[in-house]
Amino acid sequence: MSVPAFILRRLYVKGSLRNVENGFEFSLRNVLADAELIKPLEIYVDDTQIPLENVTLIAGTTSISNKDIAESNPVKFSLNMTATIRVDGARLEPGEHKITLVVTVKGYGTIKFDIRDALSSPTS
Repeated sequence: MSVPAFILRRLYVKGSLRNVENGFEFSLRNVLADAELIKPLEIYVDDTQIPLENVTLIAGTTSISNKDIAESNPVKFSLNMTATIRVDGARLEPGEHKITLVVTVKGYGTIKFDIRDALSSPTS
């Protein structure tokens, strides 16, 4: 089942992109339907792929290393849940950035979309 990118972009919490102590983070809010992530997220920032081991997904009370997401260890992303994607090891420069997400969701397959956002607060 293919979901158009313009609908998937509604998942992104506009203005959530920010630098944190050891990297940066942004948030997604599930406004579409209950979902289960069954493979690690592929994340590209300004067309550069982020290593899987540098990403942590925080959804509800669950915090999981991206590399540990699998069909045998899925992450539930329920309707109206907000998840934070934290990337360690790289801080972003001020200004707008393009973030591309490739996500494999049980029942939907692999979906891909990109968003653009600027840092919500200046870098320190």
